[in-house]
Amino acid sequence: MKEVALYVRVSTNEQHPEMQLSDLRRYAQQRGFEIYNEYVDVGVSGTKASRPALDSLMGAARKRLFDVVLVWRFDRFARSVKHLVDALYEFRSLGIDFVSYQEAIDTSTPI
Repeated sequence: MKEVALYVRVSTNEQHPEMQLSDLRRYAQQRGFEIYNEYVDVGVSGTKASRPALDSLMGAARKRLFDVVLVWRFDRFARSVKHLVDALYEFRSLGIDFVSYQEAIDTSTPI
C-alpha cells in the first residue's frame, strides 16, 4: 500500500482547510492509499517562499517517508510555475508521485 502525504493551504485565518482535506481523504481512500500525514498551512500566502507545513513536507519527502504527494490544486501548493516544476523534478528524483486532485494530474500514470 502506498503512503500519501496530503498538502493543503488556505490564505487567511478565516478560511478553513476542511473542504480540501475531506476531498483528499476521500480520494486517498478510493485509491487505496494510506495517509502518512496531513500538512496544513493556514493563513499563509502562496507567494511566500517558506511555509511551515510545506517546508515540513519537503523535508519528509527528502527522507522518503511517503510515496505520493496529494494536493487539492496546483495553486494551493506552488507559488509559481517554476516552483511547481522544481518540486515535481525533485519528487521525480526521489521516486515520489504527485497528484493534483482538481486538475486530475497524476505522475504515477503515463500521461
